[in-house]
Amino acid sequence: MPPKVRISEQAIVDAAIQIIRDEGEGALHARSLAKALGCSVQPIFHNFPSMEHLREAVYQKVDSLFEEQLLQGLEKNAIPFLGMGLSYIDFARREKHLFRLLFMSDGFRGKQVIDLASDDVNKPIISIISQMTQLTEKQSEQIFLGIWLMVHGIASMLATNECSLEDAQISQLLKHTFTGLKNEYSKEGT
Repeated sequence: MPPKVRISEQAIVDAAIQIIRDEGEGALHARSLAKALGCSVQPIFHNFPSMEHLREAVYQKVDSLFEEQLLQGLEKNAIPFLGMGLSYIDFARREKHLFRLLFMSDGFRGKQVIDLASDDVNKPIISIISQMTQLTEKQSEQIFLGIWLMVHGIASMLATNECSLEDAQISQLLKHTFTGLKNEYSKEGT
């Protein structure tokens, strides 16, 4: 009897992500995943007690990939905050189904927009904004939230094919939004 081939948790998660990337979250079920892996459903349920557990692992992995891209954007642009926003939008443009999984599914349910300001990934950004603008942390949080709403709106429209914007237009919109918010919060301090 030939030895059983072991399929790792990571291989299962990676295959599930590829299914979502190609066909959307609705295409992910045990049979489609087993077919992609070239096995029965047994290895899937050997590694994950349920499809819900698998979906949680997939969500966490996609969130990690998304955060990696944001941090790369932070490092590769002369204006770090702008680079992060552009990376966010680029992810939505390139990875439409994965973006939808993160932000247009139950995975984001119950979260408050203000909670974004306390997120571990976003705290350093708020600190950068505060240093750039010489505004308080609270004012910088408000600028962050305003910019995030603009970025997320553009990203959502691109992920759902509702619009088409050139990178130059996006950069200009984000710079003007940042400048407008900065000026408004600067007035408050005087």
